[in-house]
Amino acid sequence: MYSFLAKAAISFLVLLVFGLARRYAPVAADSRSLPPIEELESKFSVTQWRFAAAMLGAGFLLFVSIHQTLVIANRYWAEQDGPAQFVLYPQDAIWWILPIFAAISLSWDLTLWAWSLLGSKQTASEYEYWSNSKAGFDATKILRIMAAVIGLPIAVLTALALPMHDSLQDSAIRSRGYGLHSARIFKYSDAKDLAVIDGFRTRDGHLTRRAGCVLYFADGSKWSSAETGDFRKSVDPQLLLFLERKTGLRAIHAATEEELRPEN
Repeated sequence: MYSFLAKAAISFLVLLVFGLARRYAPVAADSRSLPPIEELESKFSVTQWRFAAAMLGAGFLLFVSIHQTLVIANRYWAEQDGPAQFVLYPQDAIWWILPIFAAISLSWDLTLWAWSLLGSKQTASEYEYWSNSKAGFDATKILRIMAAVIGLPIAVLTALALPMHDSLQDSAIRSRGYGLHSARIFKYSDAKDLAVIDGFRTRDGHLTRRAGCVLYFADGSKWSSAETGDFRKSVDPQLLLFLERKTGLRAIHAATEEELRPEN
């Protein structure tokens, strides 16, 4: 039942978006002399598949370049902390959202631009007009609005995640969370308990594995390696050994953090 409702809602949303696009972003009349749609249909019947393949290539290049730029920027930010025995980075999926949206919203314009630059600008304009006429709305305009209204906020929110990392240095852990806040410093000498957890439980009691090392400190604060990086089924034994050596504590084990009973 829920699956049917979800599919119906998605179908309605798609129809609504297309309807609004056709009403508020009609195909603009071009002052230049353009061939009739029938003539363009014959001209671009095969070209449309080549253009689609070029768009896929442009989208892939956009995704890879933006994703790698974000990853490199995040790594560079972490390097500013100085030498560290371990550096924990955020989940890789956090860097997927912006590249995926950029690939969807910008590959059309990028492909048309490349066609105009490397091929015939007139032919590219004719193809844009023909394709928009087939869709019934100005796809170029809609995609540019999407890039500005949705893409820019996504870019800002993603940029605020660039500082995120944990640097495990010789005397303390430097933890940078989301945003431009200063790093939190956790000194190993202040740790009073060390634990290893397997993950967390969902509302139905199912254990989702996200293993990590948890340090509890005398001031009531805590640090957990499970809160940084991808989900892991087990902790890095070298990381655990490092924390035990630095804190002088023996790790206790529990399925979840809620099931821990650290000593006071």
